[in-house]
Amino acid sequence: MNKRTLLSILPAAALLLLSACTQDEPGGQGNELPYGEYPLQISGVTLDVESSAEPWSTEEPQTRVTEDNTDGKSSVWQWNGSEMIGVRLGNETVTYTLNADKNLITDRQLYWTSTAPTTVTAWYPTDETVNLSDQTEGLAYMLKAEVPNATYDNEITLGFKHQLAKVRVVLSGTQASLAQSVEVYGYTTCTNSEGAPVTDGSTQGWLKMKKQTYGNTECWEANVVPGNITLDNFVRINGQTAKINDDFPTTLISGNMYTIDLTVGEKITDIKDNTTISDDGYYRVSGTFNQQINITGGKPTIYLKGASINVSDGPAISITGGTPTIYVIGEGNSVSSGNNTGIAVSNGAVVTITGHSTSDVLTANGSNGGAGIGSPLSGATAGNVIITNVTVNATGGGKRQPYLGGAGIGSSSSGNCGDITITDAVIKANGGAWSPGIGLGYGNTTSPSIGKITITNSDVTAKAGDYASAIGLPYSEGMSGAEPDYKVGQIIITTDNLETFLSKLTAGGTANSSFATYAQRIGVGSHGNTYFPTILNQDGSGPWEGVVINGTSYQNGVQ
Repeated sequence: MNKRTLLSILPAAALLLLSACTQDEPGGQGNELPYGEYPLQISGVTLDVESSAEPWSTEEPQTRVTEDNTDGKSSVWQWNGSEMIGVRLGNETVTYTLNADKNLITDRQLYWTSTAPTTVTAWYPTDETVNLSDQTEGLAYMLKAEVPNATYDNEITLGFKHQLAKVRVVLSGTQASLAQSVEVYGYTTCTNSEGAPVTDGSTQGWLKMKKQTYGNTECWEANVVPGNITLDNFVRINGQTAKINDDFPTTLISGNMYTIDLTVGEKITDIKDNTTISDDGYYRVSGTFNQQINITGGKPTIYLKGASINVSDGPAISITGGTPTIYVIGEGNSVSSGNNTGIAVSNGAVVTITGHSTSDVLTANGSNGGAGIGSPLSGATAGNVIITNVTVNATGGGKRQPYLGGAGIGSSSSGNCGDITITDAVIKANGGAWSPGIGLGYGNTTSPSIGKITITNSDVTAKAGDYASAIGLPYSEGMSGAEPDYKVGQIIITTDNLETFLSKLTAGGTANSSFATYAQRIGVGSHGNTYFPTILNQDGSGPWEGVVINGTSYQNGVQ
């Protein structure tokens, strides 16, 4: 057995651990002892773990106490200083309490009445019936200790053992996150016979499991009465029975833990190094990852779960073909480049960035004129960006020399972006130098273009660089001699509260008197008097269709 000592109680420190009376020791075996003179002496309490490939004692977190309760029924057993333990010596039973000082105390002591060796039995809990039916808030436990051949003149250690078996279900696959409930089949209650589970008269049914997280691994756990199980009817997910591999044991033993790995939906492959993807597979990035991910085709799904993707050269995620989906799970996901766009899409590719809800958060940062999310630097052919049901914090990179600016979401300083579609999302977008939070980046020297920008039912906070719009076009003064034509798709905003929507948009500073136009919060940026572009529709026709908010058209935008 593996043994972990959770509590050591010294006789001199405990209230009940009294030394025997200093009198002549009785001789012989089986002699009667004067009642009240020889107390039961408990020197310590331990927890024995049965030999197993997965002993309970090795798992984290090493506590069974949840944040909001101290009922002693969370995932991994550890004495918490409030347990009530039944102890029997001969025909007498007393309840001990383990107090906060790790001492066993009781209102009534147990005394030896004979010199004959006997068995001391202890158990937890002291409840007569243990309910295992619903363990969503904390696991059910049953512990027992037996000390055979104990004698009146020796201290004893209560070595507890688990009397239930633990079952852990680990879900993977594309639909694992959709699991709302996981259950195992077993006895819903059992009688606590001094720590031994007795099922006479008990019924079997589905036991609700507790959802747990160990590191980056989510799982579901429950403790069950040991015994035989039926593999075809032992686990169900969201009410649907799951198939378990035939090599799983059909008899569960007390004190052992059994892990069931189930794939729900399609298998997910973990990305471990520099990867090029061109298929319809499912991939996942977790933890720190400092290499580029290239997507060249197909319809892959990339799951980001606690992922930090940071590269020094080129886009962190480069999408040059296909229609990938980036699925964000939880908070703490980031993608950034040291000299380019965080997530770059070009060559007609379409990327969808989504999550289960807006509680899933992605941060994307560009640098050196690269967008947070959008076109790469020098991206000649545009790609489209779709963002839905997720929170995105995006920042474009930029600097005044040599005149580079990338949008938070949109184009980099020398790249052309396709359509941007944002639906049911929370967005915080900051533009780089002279660039909008969402829209066309600054610094194009050929034929800058961006497709339609469509924002529907979303909470958007956008801040521009100097003299740029919050959503739309950059500042356009400062180019070489003559501005190229801008090819720009229509900007379409649908919102329940326009005043609130506009209040979260910050255009790029105050224009001076030499500027022909001022930057709009939605629409055009500031134009200089000497050089200014012709703003055309995306197909090159004119005039530009401008901005439409809740069905109302604004030619240059809304200030």
